[in-house]
Amino acid sequence: MNVQRILSVLLLSVLLTACGFQLRGEARLPAGMQHVHIQGADPLSPLGRDLSKALARSGATVADRVEDGVSVLKITANALSTDVLSVGGNARATEYTIRYHVEFVLEDAAGRGLLPVQVIDLTRDFTFDASQALGVAAEQDLLTKELQREMVQAILRRLDVLGRAG
Repeated sequence: MNVQRILSVLLLSVLLTACGFQLRGEARLPAGMQHVHIQGADPLSPLGRDLSKALARSGATVADRVEDGVSVLKITANALSTDVLSVGGNARATEYTIRYHVEFVLEDAAGRGLLPVQVIDLTRDFTFDASQALGVAAEQDLLTKELQREMVQAILRRLDVLGRAG
């Protein structure tokens, strides 16, 4: 039985390797991003905090202020909104959509643009059930946190593409 399990694991490993599967790992940052300052995002906000942690995990040192030799990741727009998606027969909202919009640019230490304006829009829809109002509020909070985590990953993927190209 033990030999069969080992063979199964080995076969699965070979198949996954053959199809090109690999763990995502950390983002490969562009060469000029060893030291980076995040501008325009409150360091205590979910975006600022999570982005700082993710950049540090990817090998960057996050600076508190702009100084010589420090690249600048400028968050030029950061908006989270909730809109009515559909209305029921009693003129009450039955579905909502949460939208998260971020725009950013990356400049090197000399102020030259490394990455032009990047726009990322993420959305999640959820239904409103008046009989479970507390559950809806918790669901909205959970979806908002999920969008914030996904936004950080989306920004890192954009930086990763630049890092692999350069």
